[in-house]
Amino acid sequence: MLLEAKGVCKRFGELEVLKNVDLAVNAGDAAVIVGPSGAGKTTFLRCLNFLETADAGTLSFEGDARDMRSMTKKEIRAYRMHTAFVFQGFNLFLNKTALHNVTEGLITARKMHKKEAEERGMEALRRVGLAEKSGHYPHQLSGGQQQRVAIARAIAAEPKIIFFDEPTSALDPELTGEVLGVMRSLAEDGMTMLIVTHEMEFARTVSNKLIFMEDGEVVEAGDTAKIFSNPEKERTAAFLRPFNK
Repeated sequence: MLLEAKGVCKRFGELEVLKNVDLAVNAGDAAVIVGPSGAGKTTFLRCLNFLETADAGTLSFEGDARDMRSMTKKEIRAYRMHTAFVFQGFNLFLNKTALHNVTEGLITARKMHKKEAEERGMEALRRVGLAEKSGHYPHQLSGGQQQRVAIARAIAAEPKIIFFDEPTSALDPELTGEVLGVMRSLAEDGMTMLIVTHEMEFARTVSNKLIFMEDGEVVEAGDTAKIFSNPEKERTAAFLRPFNK
């Protein structure tokens, strides 16, 4: 087991957003979290990478279990050295080129030599089909290209798992296809990914594990093909019915 979360809870004031959420991800999984808006999917993903602080829960990474409320900044930094996060809104530095966006974290956070970082950055840009855009600034790139730069930034860090938070939600259908194509390639290469998405055809055809959330809880989780073809819960069946026609 690469990553396992148990009993994750999160409140915003009186609103209980996550209610004892459990999750398990094996190395090589392409796992997707689906569900209606407001289900808590993004909050859960952000808690897993400590962009939000869970009110309760245990996180085990490669067998090392920690209380999520009491992890120190040093422990979180050490954990994040093995993870990467791709945001909905790209989160690129507008004053830096595509290559510099990819290498910034390698140089500043990981203390990598500039030449090595640039070599790794160019390889990551090649992997997402943007080597020829390495000198371009974000305003010179389409939304799909900006998101692919963000994915290159993630894979350049050579993480053990990448978290994707609705990476195509800000894109039109044509650009969405570009990004999903890159993610499909990563899945085929065995990259471990945990993806919050509304792209149900992608979820069906690329992922091997599906987690359906609603009202801050996991309703059903398991093999993607099995859940699509024969969900155990009626609520899961109702959610998936429009996508099974």
